[in-house]
Amino acid sequence: MEMASYLGEITLGNDSKTCVAERASPTLTQMVHMGNTLSRSAAFKALAQISAYSPNAKILAKSGIIQIMAEEMFTRRISDENMNSKNEAAAILANIFETGIEFQNLQVNTDGHKLTSDYVLYNIIRMLKNSTTDELNINLIRILLSLIKDPNSISIIVPMVKETEASYTLIEFINNPHEELGVAAVKLLIELSPHMGHTLVERLCTTKGQPENLLLGHTTPITERQAVSAKFLAKLPHQNVTLNLALLRKNTVPTILQTINQIQITGTRASRYASAYLEGLVAILVRFTTTLYEPAILSLARNYNFTLLFTELLLKTSSDEVQRLSAIGLENLSAESITLSKPPQIKKSKSWKQALPIFLSLGSSNKMKAPVCPVHRGACSSQNTFCLVDAKAVETLLACLDNENAVVVEAALSAICTLLDDKVDVEKSVSMLTEANAVRHILNVVKDHSEEGLWQKSFQFIEIFLMKGRDKSASDISQDKLLLATLISAFHHGNGNTRQMAENILRILNKVPSIPTSNYTL
Repeated sequence: MEMASYLGEITLGNDSKTCVAERASPTLTQMVHMGNTLSRSAAFKALAQISAYSPNAKILAKSGIIQIMAEEMFTRRISDENMNSKNEAAAILANIFETGIEFQNLQVNTDGHKLTSDYVLYNIIRMLKNSTTDELNINLIRILLSLIKDPNSISIIVPMVKETEASYTLIEFINNPHEELGVAAVKLLIELSPHMGHTLVERLCTTKGQPENLLLGHTTPITERQAVSAKFLAKLPHQNVTLNLALLRKNTVPTILQTINQIQITGTRASRYASAYLEGLVAILVRFTTTLYEPAILSLARNYNFTLLFTELLLKTSSDEVQRLSAIGLENLSAESITLSKPPQIKKSKSWKQALPIFLSLGSSNKMKAPVCPVHRGACSSQNTFCLVDAKAVETLLACLDNENAVVVEAALSAICTLLDDKVDVEKSVSMLTEANAVRHILNVVKDHSEEGLWQKSFQFIEIFLMKGRDKSASDISQDKLLLATLISAFHHGNGNTRQMAENILRILNKVPSIPTSNYTL
């Protein structure tokens, strides 16, 4: 017992921790199982320090510690102890599981229950609902965060959380004064959101003080709690209009915009969590662009000029994720432009004397010119119709195509492709993009990236330019030998859509290779 106490109190180096795990973990585990209160307490402290060193996980698992700790958590009751053995056991298990150890086949008792079985997961979630100590709740959530990475476990955890009070418990933990518990709960909610996002929205919006309390404003330095809270709101289903309206009505957008501005002024190096926080805030703004059919949200996007906002974010950030999100926001906004853009209205004259000059001018060679967007064929502006042309966002999006990150390129290309939709004036759009040297950017995308999704969007762009563009565009495309090689490769090896798109372009260029062949001749 004295030696165990000594091991728990001294600061061990990493080599010493491994040595102790190899030599002493079986004995320490037996002390937990068989010893009196004092020896159990000493053994728990020593095991807690040893388990905190990740390379020791496999050594501890081989010593039989998993079953002993599971017994401490689920079945053992010692009424005269003044320590919380459940918490001690949960902390040790959490340390072991967080190392990424293979736990799927680990047994927790003599009945054959495995760690990922209904029995174990149900008991953990039940304890989470009934626990009265913050420390135990933190460690239980840490265990769940490790187990939820396993596909079999998540298929059990999600229904259990959804059908019990556990989801309400986790939502309530968000406001817990204990910083570590609040952060842990939100991290688990983020992992659950792809599987039960709408349920979490419902529970969040019926909890007092939510969802606005997840956005408490800017503090210095930015905390982990702020970063994960913003990420949670960003990860919930973007098209859930209930949450979007709740965020709008709680007046969160001015706070978000003010915080983004402050982060841009101070920079992201001021806090290790600043970049994650900024990305979460921008993603929250993007979610509004998915429900523009709601009049209140349409007014919000107009009032704060979201088109210009996202364009400026593209220019002012070095974060790939912020650029990707901003491009997605611009794509969603631009998709609405053709509907929002209306023919310019001529004001009605008060008398025939005033109307006569206008009537005569309409019949003359000098026809009255009204400001009409060449692409959307109506009165456009970045603020009211979210027009990318008026916002001068096209050049910025084209510059994003030179990014090395494929997801940024694909998002920017998707936004640009909204200007080539069947409902817009494609010829005018192609002319405008030609002047911006768009073909060169697209050819570079094909050269620098090999992702199927990027190829499809690039091929769509190239086909339209061959059909609607000027001779110079067609010449640049046809003379690019690397493009032709890529098209032939896609024709032979791409999936259905990519193959068909490549074939269409090759037909236009009169370069379709013969099949079968081993030597493709251009």
